[in-house]
Amino acid sequence: MQLLRFPAAATRERAPGIEDVLTAENEPECGAPFCDNAHCALHVRPKDLHVEGGGNWVSLPDGRTFGRSRFGNTLLCDACGTRRGPVRLGAAPITN
Repeated sequence: MQLLRFPAAATRERAPGIEDVLTAENEPECGAPFCDNAHCALHVRPKDLHVEGGGNWVSLPDGRTFGRSRFGNTLLCDACGTRRGPVRLGAAPITN
């Protein structure tokens, strides 16, 4: 199992013109998935065991970072929203 970290919003710089995509019914703290694409590895909720934190950014164990945005009426990670996704997680590295 790999841990997905959602850094605090205050630690990320916001790009100019980016709107906050959250609404009361879609906030991750309310149980909505980070990415609405069920085939995406980022289709996770804060209450899932391998998720730490919440917000609009996720850092994967391999160093990749994704945001999310509203595409129409759907919240999708950057990869799925731009049709580069869905995000896949590789196997966890073996450690001794």
